[in-house]
Amino acid sequence: MVNIVSQIECVCRGKRNKNIFASHLILLLLLTGCKSTDSGPVQYKANDELVVLAHGLGRSDWAMRYFAQQLKRARYKVCSLDYASIGQSVKAVLLQTNKQINACISNANKIHFVGHSLGGLIIRAYLQNNSVVLNSNKLGNVVLIGTPNKGSELANHLNGSWLLHIAGGVSQALVTGDNSLGNTIDELDINVGVIAGTKASLLTQSYFNSENDGLVSVESTKLNNMRDFITLDVSHTGMRYNQQVIQYTLNFLQTGAFLSPTRRTNTLY
Repeated sequence: MVNIVSQIECVCRGKRNKNIFASHLILLLLLTGCKSTDSGPVQYKANDELVVLAHGLGRSDWAMRYFAQQLKRARYKVCSLDYASIGQSVKAVLLQTNKQINACISNANKIHFVGHSLGGLIIRAYLQNNSVVLNSNKLGNVVLIGTPNKGSELANHLNGSWLLHIAGGVSQALVTGDNSLGNTIDELDINVGVIAGTKASLLTQSYFNSENDGLVSVESTKLNNMRDFITLDVSHTGMRYNQQVIQYTLNFLQTGAFLSPTRRTNTLY
């Protein structure tokens, strides 16, 4: 994997060709992926609170391992989804994750959801399609981290390419516009907080016209009915390991807000 990354960097430095970089970036996801942690079933006690944790495109539950560890340190039970997304249709991915989430939350008394990138769309789609959970008093808070709720301009650039074709229906559904996966999901009346990154990448910046995390624009992460919103100087990939992101996620899970009222500023929105 190190050799592949090195080749990509050499191509980008030598030819200054961002189209080649974008193509290699998708190819890297196709060739590598992540190892699954293959975690066992979650056992619950009466006062336990569960967090269903969803990873992003081309990843596995391994990608959220550090995040899961921090949630467990805060005394949450964690059920990490592990689903295939590259080469998969939207229907297939939603079917996979629907079954996994149902197994996760069985017998849980309080259920929170945290999703990074595509994982946030998986969570929104699950709640839309499962009204019993949506309307249950067991449903807690939801945090979406770098989620392309309105699609990604980078996906627009790759749209129609052979790489996006073999990447599958889910990848193709991450374009912006009416056909974007995020725009086909209802905005539900739930306690949802949104975290957006503002640390852009020089390699993808030309595809964006506004603040972004290298893959998703800040505007794309926003929902009309979000209860809270915050931007942090972190990249899309870095969100999974960033202590500020983790702390603000914990704050929202515990209180329904990223910051206490006394710490709020006008720069949050």
